[in-house]
Formats: sequence, structure tokens, C-alpha cells
Amino acid sequence: MPNLVREWPHELNRALTGIRPVSGLPGCYLADADLTKDEVLLLNLFEASARLGHISFMDPATSRRFLAYLSTPIGIGPPQEAKGGSVRVRIPLTDVHPH
Repeated sequence: MPNLVREWPHELNRALTGIRPVSGLPGCYLADADLTKDEVLLLNLFEASARLGHISFMDPATSRRFLAYLSTPIGIGPPQEAKGGSVRVRIPLTDVHPH
């Protein structure tokens, strides 16, 4: 069965603005973002639909396209800025490689 590739939702592009590689773990990236309740819902629905399959996303800093697995996002506390969103979320990506 071919592996479906899900495209990162454009409504969540700003969540990837701080994406960075994890030091010492090749192919692993993290993005921490302040998200609204609606964005958290969209992220969770996307993660559920992409489970066990690849996702395609663009690194906003370099405009390079990558394939990866999206691991379960984790709530890590209150937003950095009170007006910036309702919760701070960590988005882990594994097996990241150019597309």
C-alpha cells in the first residue's frame, strides 16, 4: 500500500516559523508556537489524519520543502504573549528529509 503524503495545512504555517533541528538527533525537528484553540483543534485533526504517514511542509526560513513524520503535539504551557494564543504547543517532527 503506498504511503500517503499529507500537505501541512496553510492555516498553520505560522506554527512552523520557529522550527529548528534538535541538536544531537539527526532528522528530528521541533517547533514551539502559541496557538489559538481553533488552531490546536486543526493541528490535532491534521495529526490524526497523518498518523503513520508522511507530511510535507516548507521551512519558512529557507523555503525548502521537506517530508517528515508528525509526532503527537504536546501542550507545554501558557502562551509567551497573552494576546498571541491560548496555549504554547511543541510540534515534533521526525525522519525529516528534503522532498
